[in-house]
Amino acid sequence: MTGIRLSGYPYRTLFVWIATLALIWLAAFSPWSFTWNAVCAALVVLMVVVAIVIATRRIRELRQATRYVLSAIDTALASLPSDIKRNTPLVIVVVGAPYIERTVRETRPEGTPLEEGGDPEGSLADLFGPDLVRITDTAIWVRSNDPTRLAQLADALKRWRNGQGPDAVAYPIAADRIDSQPSLAAALKRWRVAIAEASRAVGYPLPVCVAVYAEETDPAADDCPWFGVSGGGDLRIEALPALVSSRLEHYTRVGMSIDPEPRARRAARLDALARWACDAVLPALIDVQRGSHPLRVNGFGVTAIEGRPSPHSLYSQFVASITGLALSTVNGARLACPFPETLIRGIPPQPVRRSLPRALAHTFACLAACFCAAAAASAWQNRGLVERVVADISRYKAIVPGQDAARVDALKAVKRDRDELERYATSGVPPRLGLGLYRGAPLLPIANALIAGYQPPALPPPTIELDSLSLFSTGRAVLNRGSNRVLVRALEMIKAHPGKRVLVAGHTDSVGGSYSNLKLSEARAASVRDWLADASGIPPTHFAIQGYGDTRPKASNDTEAGRAANRRVEITLIPDCRDDRSSGLTPQGHPACSFE
Repeated sequence: MTGIRLSGYPYRTLFVWIATLALIWLAAFSPWSFTWNAVCAALVVLMVVVAIVIATRRIRELRQATRYVLSAIDTALASLPSDIKRNTPLVIVVVGAPYIERTVRETRPEGTPLEEGGDPEGSLADLFGPDLVRITDTAIWVRSNDPTRLAQLADALKRWRNGQGPDAVAYPIAADRIDSQPSLAAALKRWRVAIAEASRAVGYPLPVCVAVYAEETDPAADDCPWFGVSGGGDLRIEALPALVSSRLEHYTRVGMSIDPEPRARRAARLDALARWACDAVLPALIDVQRGSHPLRVNGFGVTAIEGRPSPHSLYSQFVASITGLALSTVNGARLACPFPETLIRGIPPQPVRRSLPRALAHTFACLAACFCAAAAASAWQNRGLVERVVADISRYKAIVPGQDAARVDALKAVKRDRDELERYATSGVPPRLGLGLYRGAPLLPIANALIAGYQPPALPPPTIELDSLSLFSTGRAVLNRGSNRVLVRALEMIKAHPGKRVLVAGHTDSVGGSYSNLKLSEARAASVRDWLADASGIPPTHFAIQGYGDTRPKASNDTEAGRAANRRVEITLIPDCRDDRSSGLTPQGHPACSFE
């Protein structure tokens, strides 16, 4: 509970703000995939829900633990002006010190139940009586008898005063009631830790005022004042005994004209009391053995009250060790302990530390962090966009013109990049790229220039027509010698387009029977096919043959010239039908596309 400050700080609102910024970043700027963004968003929502539940539970625990104290303060201040809680110092008195513990054992009847908070009933009568709060001309005094709830009380008081926390913590010690060094050390450690935790809870070091009481059986005629020092800075323990001694000496000189003996005895006891406190109490309270100072001791004082000194107390043993005298004990009146009002006056009041400015500063810091993260993610994605487009352009440029299929594939990637860049140019750059100094605009003209400069390869001639008389003898299907010179042109065309299939079609004139002409035309097409396959090294399966006989004349068969024109072999390149099926195209006008 004490590890977190709850002094009016809007933790739940800040948690929601942080979660909102995180979700905005994931939705608009994240470079991760949709799956990762969804997982991270779910984790963010889960974490903020858990944090809000924990904060709500702690706030309720805090209010439940301190409601009775705040109610008592409101009741005590009901008849006073409303601004008194800001203008009057507020001091927490830790009354679980050895002074109270010893007094309780002596005064509480056996079997008396404990009051709320863990202190025995009636243990606070000497300072507070039955009340939780006392108001004097100097300060508002609030008791705390449970170290584990001191941080909660300090935090609640800060919220009750609208950001102005407790001005000091008073630590009363009855020197004549401490007879065990381990008990003293344990009590000092317990309250040292509690005060340090309370300081962390309110957000500043709480000033501590140590008030040490000595009991006397033969009090002087006047009330004993406080001898000590207080201020805004930490006290030097080694200088305190001399400072208190000088003020006691002045106190003794002033009382010479009245009755010097009681004042002299009081001064001697208080001088020894200051030396004992600086030797046995203050070093353990501020933990000088470890070299750390978690507490700010800004006030220290000693005073004498009427009571019953104990010869077994650590203080009495200290006096006996330095003087050789033993203290006598007699029955005296019940302790009447004054508040250390004089010492509190020297401690400056705490300034108002409102939570709203700090919360606004944290809100702005979270917004700045989210903006920096968004800009970093945008810059990262800008770099990825530029690298991808540049890589696609470079790949296209690196392909030689002869590799047309590869150039077409690379050009498709460049076109996709161009379309994306044009969409950003017309519709606006998305946030995931806009915060990182968008760098895609200079690449758009380059992509457009590459696309506009693309030149598709020249189409192959649709058909090469060969004269049958230059290849075959009349009525025969065997190639003549020297016919390879005629077929070279067709061979070059086929090699220039290795991805195309070849249709070899034979035609005849009308002389002879139709069936014989059909067989002759098919046999001549097969002879040409075999020669081209051998010469080009292309598998025969890339060729198709077709015999048309005299069914497709180019000219009239009534003349010799017409019949010569009809005797021919046509070589045509056609697309591979398997490629066409994969691309969604079908060849037109070439039924042989389906051949194997």
